[in-house]
Amino acid sequence: MISQENLFLAMAGAAIFTVGVLSLCGHFTSVLSRERILLWFGLFAGPYGIALICHSVLVTAWGGKAEAILLLVGRLIGLLASIPALLLFREFYGSGWRLSTKWLIWIYVLSVLGSAVFMMVHEHARSIPSPGITLVILVPLELALDRLAGYRPPPLKERPVIFVGLFLFFLTYACDRLSHWETGHDHIFLEPFGFLILTFCLGYVVSRRVASNESEWMSMSHEMRAASKIQAAILPATMPKLTGYSIAARYAPMTAVAGDFYSFPERGPACLGVIVADVMGHGVPAALIASMIKVSVFSGVDKHERPGAIIGELNMMLCREAPSQLATAVYVSLDRSRGIGQYCAAGHPAPLLWRHSIQKLVPLADPGLLLGVRAEESFTDTEFHFEAGDRLLLYTDGLTEAETPAGQSYGDAQLPAFFAEHQGAPSEQFASRLLEEVLHWSANGSELQQADDITFVVVDLI
Repeated sequence: MISQENLFLAMAGAAIFTVGVLSLCGHFTSVLSRERILLWFGLFAGPYGIALICHSVLVTAWGGKAEAILLLVGRLIGLLASIPALLLFREFYGSGWRLSTKWLIWIYVLSVLGSAVFMMVHEHARSIPSPGITLVILVPLELALDRLAGYRPPPLKERPVIFVGLFLFFLTYACDRLSHWETGHDHIFLEPFGFLILTFCLGYVVSRRVASNESEWMSMSHEMRAASKIQAAILPATMPKLTGYSIAARYAPMTAVAGDFYSFPERGPACLGVIVADVMGHGVPAALIASMIKVSVFSGVDKHERPGAIIGELNMMLCREAPSQLATAVYVSLDRSRGIGQYCAAGHPAPLLWRHSIQKLVPLADPGLLLGVRAEESFTDTEFHFEAGDRLLLYTDGLTEAETPAGQSYGDAQLPAFFAEHQGAPSEQFASRLLEEVLHWSANGSELQQADDITFVVVDLI
């Protein structure tokens, strides 16, 4: 016959175990899984609930050797449950003076291991003092020493609620452990009440935090959508329509907002300017730098400067306005009437020119120094010739560095064959097939993946 006390412990254990499982589910399914409160609480509550059930119904219903085994298992589970409880405490309290919280956790872990060894070899497992006694002694000692040393926990809005719950649970935990120490009976009565109070306190805190974080997440989502629209506005809405050129471009950011940029700042009866840039990093900061690049480049073009001078001014702008921010860029100026082009690159992948007459892919290699390293760096122009039927490709490194799941890069070695195979395709069709091939190159099964932003411009010289 199960006593009312054991029935209460069993019911409390089942409820606490359920709360622990729900907490873990909430942690792993939430977009805000960086919050570890639910994780530690779930890892604490689940095993703790199982320990209460083992301590009450199962031990009472069974007997003899089965009782001893269940007692041992339940007690070990309960002791291990205190470790995530301490991690939960550290989540709110901080690391303490000279990492005192870390030392407290390790001391308790060692005492649990020692207790487990004694319980396995000792005939009377109930008579072994609980390692929880170390917490009863060391937790108040740590709080007192930290206070005297001048340590202050990190500021939290819900501090009073949190510490009321933790204090009441610790108080009931201490009472039951001291009772076990004095009488030798493994008696748990007050502790579940303290745990339920702690659960209510944490439930209040978590609900407040989740509501606040969800509101913050929604605000950030709106801001990211706005930033994405702004970035789309700085990219060309249409391709230039110029005699002697057929132009296509593809822009495939890895995230909603990226640091890749391309544009066509120089246009004339037979002249075309193309810039492709890649700002280090991702997200809103990189996109802001990309918008600064557009302003600087178009300013240089308005002054009819050569590619090297435009890249030089862009470098000085980055060094002055965004110190420590690095970027790569390449600027190409084409004169169709003379069949002459000029380009200047700053740490950027070399433009690739497919020479139709000799059926060969030629890299225009002269990389130069990254943008944003030295303000006084000078950049020079390099001249090249082109003919009708040639094709020019400007791109960011996300194109050639795309990798298979096995780690094999798409690389420059794949491009010559692709150019030769698709040389008769119009620029738009060529660009679409190239992007499709690169994305499938880095696919994991049927799921397309990419590890970097992919941007490229195709210019057919006709």
